[in-house]
Amino acid sequence: MRVLLVGDYPPPHGGVAVHVQQLHGYLRERGVEAVVLDIGKGGRPAPDIIPVRTPTQYGTRLAGFLREGWTVHVHTSGNNPKSWMLAATAGVRAPRAPRVITLHSGLIPDYLAASVSRRAFARVALAGYSRVVAVSEAVREALARCGVPEEKLVVYPAFCGSQVRPGQVTPRIQEARARRRPLLAMAHHPSPVYGRELMFRALRMILNARPEVGLAVFGPGTRSEAFLHDARAFGVEGLIEDVGELEHPEALALMARCDAFIRPTTHDGDAISVREALALGVPCVASDVCARPHGAYTFRAGNAVDLADQVYRALEEGPAQVVSPDAGPVLLRLYGDLEQPTMVGGGETHAAQ
Repeated sequence: MRVLLVGDYPPPHGGVAVHVQQLHGYLRERGVEAVVLDIGKGGRPAPDIIPVRTPTQYGTRLAGFLREGWTVHVHTSGNNPKSWMLAATAGVRAPRAPRVITLHSGLIPDYLAASVSRRAFARVALAGYSRVVAVSEAVREALARCGVPEEKLVVYPAFCGSQVRPGQVTPRIQEARARRRPLLAMAHHPSPVYGRELMFRALRMILNARPEVGLAVFGPGTRSEAFLHDARAFGVEGLIEDVGELEHPEALALMARCDAFIRPTTHDGDAISVREALALGVPCVASDVCARPHGAYTFRAGNAVDLADQVYRALEEGPAQVVSPDAGPVLLRLYGDLEQPTMVGGGETHAAQ
């Protein structure tokens, strides 16, 4: 079996990139010949990772794998035109190469609902794929409304529970843990979708009952003027533990040692970080903007009071016992079902060279 994963690869450690990295690791551990065509900003040397930074590089590499009959699995957000162009490009008909695509973003239903032309393009872009993996039922329904055949659609979380492996604790994480009781943690991004202002508003409320509380934030933009302005405006500047942009294993180490992980997003797909917290046995508080996995404490989106209340509840009741899903075995079976014997001249593979 030969599998080409197309998508972002860390760094940075966003949801799609993390899933691609973890799925690649899962396949390699099971002896599958797996290569990643890295279309993101990473470029860090790693075994069987091919960075492509121009359309020409991407097209040339992809064509080689398609020609040689590799199973191609595309990973993309599906919430912007560039993402759908990627889907269409990789979905071109190539009889010997089975195609699978996972669409990751919780914004897909709103994006497709906004335009008839978007829905029409999505239907055409996905025509060449044997299976379309939606990370939630809402995404599946949105794709079905576009005319994507039901028999192609599969719903499964983009999560490999077996690959959740915390790394070393950094000194900054150790210091934050020592200073704060409780220590909350949150993945940050400058986009308002991540709910920074709401989290700061709720944190100010939590301070009244928990004067030693702290919020560890990691990710891009934590030292921007906008971030500092909001922290001062809500009176939480002294409660912030900025641990910077972490390698993913370090982020897992932080999550494993915090008292609760918070996901205050305004839109979401099947957030990997929520499932990671649950897999690590950490209470997780998340907005109700989408179906959350069993064990998460959910609050009404946009409601800081309810967020604070659910944090109190999570701290008092602790984590739920959960069984984490693992997309690795599911996708491995899917690849096997779709794979057809292909012959390459001389029995050699040239696309990854």
